[in-house]
Amino acid sequence: MLQTAAPQFSLADAEALARDRFGIDGAARLLTSERDQNFYLQTQKGDEFVLKIANASESPQVMAFQNAVMLHLERTNPTLPAPHVVPTRLGELQCVERGHIVRTLTWRAGRLMHQVERTPLLRKSLGATHALLSKALATCAAEAPPSDLLWDLQRAAQLRPLLEHVPEPDRAALLRSVLNRFEESVLPWLQAAPSQIIHNDLNPHNVVVDESGRVSGVIDFGDMVRAPLICDVAVAAAYHVRHDEAPLVDALEYIDAFSAERPLSAEERALLPDMIAMRLAMTVLITNWRATLYPENKAYILRNEPNAWRGLTAMAQAELLQ
Repeated sequence: MLQTAAPQFSLADAEALARDRFGIDGAARLLTSERDQNFYLQTQKGDEFVLKIANASESPQVMAFQNAVMLHLERTNPTLPAPHVVPTRLGELQCVERGHIVRTLTWRAGRLMHQVERTPLLRKSLGATHALLSKALATCAAEAPPSDLLWDLQRAAQLRPLLEHVPEPDRAALLRSVLNRFEESVLPWLQAAPSQIIHNDLNPHNVVVDESGRVSGVIDFGDMVRAPLICDVAVAAAYHVRHDEAPLVDALEYIDAFSAERPLSAEERALLPDMIAMRLAMTVLITNWRATLYPENKAYILRNEPNAWRGLTAMAQAELLQ
């Protein structure tokens, strides 16, 4: 799926889809996305939605899984800041247009985390919100369809071939070392640990922040997998690694807030540095490879790569990867 081009719908197409299939008469604005096509919609009354047009290679089973999870969250804890699924005029959760699965979700108001200052308040709010989200996800019985998602930490070994896209010997050596440590020290533990559905992508473009500096939305459930909960913590923490001599100080604020709601064991905490490093390495490897496939979308694809590399370098220099 990562090698399939994104859909190509115009603003007029999106407005017609929303009106004819979902009964929403609104003005459309294109949102950034890597493999799908998403549109912001606003009606004259001020109601806001997201029209999501999936990549042509996306399976109906994957979309049905995402819908089932979001419906579960809405029923289990309606106060969670997650999008709600908006049915079509016919009462269906999705429809098909030009071979693409189309859905509409409610909009979460606020600014994306990458657009605001990262404060202790924000990190603590993220930890608490994520913990509540994970509690609700833990009780979801929806079956995740078989997946070959490259962003699944449990599948890190399959990224080794992507090292050929890293020409710098020093960089390649560090990435290879991270992969080795993960496979030797972390993967055996993960394979024996209990699992649940996890969001798997709390990056700065998927967290919405309100005017008070607290989390007001968690969006984009497209990378969900069934995995040990600590994988979700590692993914989120990776985006709070500092680029100085104390790289995990900020990440620990988020981790401690999460653990206050859903306690982490000493063993899980001990695994986190290698898991965080693996997520950073995944970002470097996958995005550089993707940028060679789709140079026209290079800026968006590589948006997190520089920070990931600086964070990984800082962790190595702080001797956290030995």
